[in-house]
Amino acid sequence: MTRALDLSLPEPERRRAAGLIGTWRDLLYVPGPGFVSPLEPGLYRSSFIIVPAGGQAVRVSSFVVPAFGGELCRLRLEPLVAYRPENLGSFFDPRRRGVVYAMSADRRTGGPRAPDRREWSYEGPSLAGGLGEVRRVRVLRERVRGADGGGVIAWTADRALVLTGADGQDRVLLARPDESEQVAFVSALGLYRALLDPAAPAVPGATPADLLGYGDWAPPLDIAVELLAPPGAGARDS
Repeated sequence: MTRALDLSLPEPERRRAAGLIGTWRDLLYVPGPGFVSPLEPGLYRSSFIIVPAGGQAVRVSSFVVPAFGGELCRLRLEPLVAYRPENLGSFFDPRRRGVVYAMSADRRTGGPRAPDRREWSYEGPSLAGGLGEVRRVRVLRERVRGADGGGVIAWTADRALVLTGADGQDRVLLARPDESEQVAFVSALGLYRALLDPAAPAVPGATPADLLGYGDWAPPLDIAVELLAPPGAGARDS
């Protein structure tokens, strides 16, 4: 017997993904602990807000569900009617670092303040030159099968958006099975190239199973990854 689960993007979210092609005014993030990955340069963990030039802002987070003795997830794309950009950090203007909420030294009061640790906010170069004009959007879909006792488990999940910018570089927003609903923003592919290119050199500990969060699941898991264009998401010419 096969138990199966479908975590593909609902139709409204697929249309939302297609609508991200074009000019962006900003890519925002929530600063705080865990934002910078100490082991993976160019990877940032948060929930993110995409600000298109001609449309509604979109919040990008992870939708997590318990299943098959673990946790599975997909990307979630939600429209935002109102938000406070002054509280958020910016990848387009790294001087804007947002605010964090913390207790005072005497632990009696708390309030907002600028992030006072380097690993709580983005300090790299502006990404406006690359993501200010997004030429192509693809959905990274995983298809997984495995054994569970005497039966078979299987699931499909839309895990990531692959964004091709005006500089020709691919960047990835990858859902993670975290309780905090955070997403990993991969600003430089590095080891994550293995998710996009089957011909990428194999690296121990950085297989597609590892990068998708299944490295400690009981084997064998059969994992296939494909890149799909959301409906209406034709590539934009330069």
